[in-house]
Amino acid sequence: MKKPVLILLAMLAAAAIAYFASYYCATREARRMFSVSDGSAWLRTEFALTDEQARAVAALQSDYEPRCMEMCARITKSRERLEKLLHESKTMTPELEAAMREVSQTQADCRAATLAQTFAISAHMAPEQAVRYRAMIAERILPGTLPHDTATHR
Repeated sequence: MKKPVLILLAMLAAAAIAYFASYYCATREARRMFSVSDGSAWLRTEFALTDEQARAVAALQSDYEPRCMEMCARITKSRERLEKLLHESKTMTPELEAAMREVSQTQADCRAATLAQTFAISAHMAPEQAVRYRAMIAERILPGTLPHDTATHR
């Protein structure tokens, strides 16, 4: 009876070791990128930035972070206000319309700031990489480019 239990335990241990070893190998690159303190590791890798370019991008990102956090807080606040009014309202009101405009304007302000940051970062890249980077960011932030935008307007 002891021998089958020992075999089962050995098999379970071998399976656990194999799982964790494969997990470690599969996630090594992602862990390396996220462990870099400057936060621009994916840009450095994806766009083959030099050390000088990476330092410039890291400085830009560091300078932009407070602005980004402020924009996120504004968006959250305006959305919470709109959601509260939507929950409380039984009909369309001027206050509800104003809240909808505020959400839209706040999101537009954030997209404009993000796009300006994108241009500032891309100025430190090789021309072909800069075009690709701007297109990639624009695809994510401009209205009508996200799958949910087209799905809701069919």
